[in-house]
Amino acid sequence: MDDKKISHEITLQMMVTFIRITKKFNELEKFSIDMGDGERLYPSELHILDAIGNDYGNSVTELSKKFGITKGAVSQVVNKLYEKGYLKKERKEGHAKEIKLLPSEKGWEAFKILDEMHKKMEDEFFRYLGNVESEKVGSFIEIMLKIEEFIDTFLRQEQ
Repeated sequence: MDDKKISHEITLQMMVTFIRITKKFNELEKFSIDMGDGERLYPSELHILDAIGNDYGNSVTELSKKFGITKGAVSQVVNKLYEKGYLKKERKEGHAKEIKLLPSEKGWEAFKILDEMHKKMEDEFFRYLGNVESEKVGSFIEIMLKIEEFIDTFLRQEQ
C-alpha cells in the first residue's frame, strides 16, 4: 500500500468528524443575537446583512450565488430583514426588475455590532489556532475543498 494515500479507516474517521462538526455548526446557526434593543437576529439574517454591508452582493441573485443557496431562501431572509427595518430596497438604475438591497440606519447599527463580534471571534480563533503550522492549514484547506467538491457532485445529482 502507498504510504502517501489515506486509508479507508482514516477516510471514515474524517467523514464522522466532519459530520459531527457540521451538526454542531448547524446548532450554532439556531442561536440568535440581541442587537442591543431586545430584538434578536438569527445567523442567516446576520450573514445576509453582513454580505450586503460589506458589499459582497446587493441583490437576491448575487447573494444566492455567494452563499450557494436558492434565491427563494435568500428572499425569505431579505424579507424578514426588510420587515424588521434592517434593509432598504431600491430599484437598480437601468434595470426595472432588479432590486438593490441596502442596510437601513438600523441595519448599519446592527452591521457595526456584527463587525465587532466578527473581529473578536477572528482574534480568538487566531489565538486558538495560532500555533498550527501553516502547511497543515494548507492541507486542511485542500481537504475541505475536496470535501466541498465531493458534496457538490451529490447535490448536482439531486437536481
